[in-house]
Amino acid sequence: MIDSPHPELRRNDSPWLVTAVSCLIVAVGGCRHLPAVVVPPPVAAPIIVRVEAPVPNYFPIPSSLPDYVSPPVPGALEREQADRAFTTGSYDEAIHAYEKFLLISPTGEWRDEALFRLALCYLLRNNGNSDWQRAKPTLQQLISDYPDSALKGPAALILTLRSQVDELAGNIKAREQSMRQLSTELERLKRIDADRGRSF
Repeated sequence: MIDSPHPELRRNDSPWLVTAVSCLIVAVGGCRHLPAVVVPPPVAAPIIVRVEAPVPNYFPIPSSLPDYVSPPVPGALEREQADRAFTTGSYDEAIHAYEKFLLISPTGEWRDEALFRLALCYLLRNNGNSDWQRAKPTLQQLISDYPDSALKGPAALILTLRSQVDELAGNIKAREQSMRQLSTELERLKRIDADRGRSF
């Protein structure tokens, strides 16, 4: 360690600092009163304190998770919309939604139920005009495509009742036509009888 003639420099200062200050004193011309040299304290490494925080509890915790989450069923949204419209009696809206569901989901669950409800919507339309021409093939498709469906019986019953209605309507028309013919014939016979009475 270099002994400095200046008391401002202590022995325990670093050698390079003492040398640098001494050279500066000589260069300046031997000034007697130098300001105190302040050496910044060394920067200490940050102290990291580990804090054990409690782990939050999330309830309810499922006992097990499914191994596989299946993707959404095609047409599920349309089916829900159709069922909602059907339940509220908006049959025209339900018709559009059921037709879209059947188009999007050509196979799978709920098709028999969708066909049955679609046929009912055709028959219960909001404007009061039943569309039997569209309901009949829809019910027939349900019966042929889903012979094990629980809705096959009700679909067959609707088709049978409609067939009976058509038959009775045909009988009524035939009866009305026969009544008209009878009335016409009675008028003709009445005129013949009237003409015969004049000839006597």
